[in-house]
Amino acid sequence: MNEAIDTRHTTEDVSSFLSRIVHALGITSTFVLATAAVLALTMNVVMQESFGKARLAPVLVGLVLLHLMRFGRFRFNREVALYGIFFVYMLVELLWTDDISLARNTLVPAFNFLLIIVLFGSLVTYHDLRPVLAGMLSGFLIGALVYTGVSGFPFRYPVEFSYNAVAVMYLFGLFLTLLLGCHKSSNGMVLIVSIILLAHIVATTSIKTNLGIVIGSFVAAMVYFRQFIRLVRQHIVPIGALFLMLGYFALSRQSLVQSIQNGFARLSLGIEVLRSRESLPGQSSIDNRIGWMRDGLAGWAENPVFGHGVESFRAEFDITSHSTPIDLLHNSGIIGLVLFYSIFLSVGLRLLRCASASSRNLKLLVFSCLTCFLFTSLSGVMHYNLFLAAFLAISISLLDLDRVLPLNSENNSR
Repeated sequence: MNEAIDTRHTTEDVSSFLSRIVHALGITSTFVLATAAVLALTMNVVMQESFGKARLAPVLVGLVLLHLMRFGRFRFNREVALYGIFFVYMLVELLWTDDISLARNTLVPAFNFLLIIVLFGSLVTYHDLRPVLAGMLSGFLIGALVYTGVSGFPFRYPVEFSYNAVAVMYLFGLFLTLLLGCHKSSNGMVLIVSIILLAHIVATTSIKTNLGIVIGSFVAAMVYFRQFIRLVRQHIVPIGALFLMLGYFALSRQSLVQSIQNGFARLSLGIEVLRSRESLPGQSSIDNRIGWMRDGLAGWAENPVFGHGVESFRAEFDITSHSTPIDLLHNSGIIGLVLFYSIFLSVGLRLLRCASASSRNLKLLVFSCLTCFLFTSLSGVMHYNLFLAAFLAISISLLDLDRVLPLNSENNSR
């Protein structure tokens, strides 16, 4: 009798041990997959020449297949359907597109956009949320460190600096940092990383990204005023203490003083360029943008429903209109404009329907970033921006599942 009981206990112990091993392997694979996904996006910015969008596509396909091997299904929602229809419509546009080879500038990143929505939405929906968010942030930080090592930014201004692309990369990193900050135990580190990333964004001198952050934060603060005030009250003391500790640590070490002075000089230069860029030689002036807008609207009036075809504005004027609505109207007509911006509307509807009190921090963050990206799209071509795709996928899945604050519970794993 005792031998039978001992055998049963031994079997249960072995089974429990194997279950823990399997769970640990699942957590590790999720972390690695999430890290690889975001690292691939950042390396696409860091190594634009050697790891362009065409080479990114097979990497994304491979990551999607790895997810499917584990779960056998992927996240499909109306936003995926909307962008899928938009992508198919752009393929149909090839029938009246003049320069097919030039159309690859849009079609390849648009295909990547679709893959990213599927991949990141599936990661958040089906995998354990803790290692997903931690892995995503780790992938971004690795990519950002590599970029600093390769380019020297923000300690020096790189040659042919893609300031808008880099600013959006840091904006996505800031979003991931604040999202992970919903886990209460990580608030101190979140504050440090957030301040550093904000300084990097300012230092890029990207007008639309910096102004988008200001506008997005202000609008979100007005819409979610009570939650915003609550967050300010909760964090005003640690923020002040953080600045005091960092200041003391830096000033007490002479070797860091010069680096800090250089950093402030770079930050000051960034702010100054933000103020004066429109009048600087060689930069896109307001007059140029107004001219591109007029040209785009004039072309759209000639074919308002279907547009002139993929990349038709660039084919005609040898440059984009530097505005998503204008590019879409000229290239894809009202059909393309409605299909793309319906995705923003769809996310807005999710925000309205997400009434749970536990989601207030998430709603504030998503609404702020959504407004920022919406504003950015007015002065930049964003309808195939990969970081926008990742932001949309993560936000949509979290709003739909209402899973951000359950990070602090033990019941958040799949």
